[in-house]
Amino acid sequence: MELKETEKRLLEAVSKVVEEEGFTKIGINRIARQAQCDKVLIYRYFGGLDGLLVAWAKRYDFYSFAYSEFSNQVIQAKSSNLREIIKKVLLKQLEYLKENQLMQELYIWELSGNSSFRVIQIEREKSGHKLQQELEKRLNGQCVDCKFYITVIIAAINYIVLFTRQYNMFNGIDFSQSETWNKLEKIISDYVDMFFEVKSNVNIKSNKQ
Repeated sequence: MELKETEKRLLEAVSKVVEEEGFTKIGINRIARQAQCDKVLIYRYFGGLDGLLVAWAKRYDFYSFAYSEFSNQVIQAKSSNLREIIKKVLLKQLEYLKENQLMQELYIWELSGNSSFRVIQIEREKSGHKLQQELEKRLNGQCVDCKFYITVIIAAINYIVLFTRQYNMFNGIDFSQSETWNKLEKIISDYVDMFFEVKSNVNIKSNKQ
């Protein structure tokens, strides 16, 4: 459904407030002023602040919109192609978070424990889990613990990107160099191959027994 002009302005206002003043300044009145519209419209179009933030997350938070972007690829993929789709999702996460300072600020704000808006995290978890469920259906038991392997990679991506905002060096690796990030992409891809191969070998041994 196409957004109305006022809805777009309100969503853009959320981004503008965060960019200029941080998440602590998010509020109905502040957003309405930034969008130059009556705060009543936030309730009319989104049902309130929580609804506005969920709509915003679906547009700007990676795992909140990843389901709509990748679910059809997962559903239509041949089993042999799922490994490549998993790589694509994880590498897209790395690229998106690394380049999107707004998302970095959101994650830091949430991790600080000061976030009063659980709705964004809930929406991210719901959408991300739906995508994981589609993957598990299509894998059909080929990779029993896939969600654990994928979770570790997601967490590693988040931590490395957020940590290297402030510090270039991590475990002797210089993340100020573009080739380091290229290497990290390859390592993520290798990890996906590794856990598929490990699970494949386990399944072969189980069948022989």
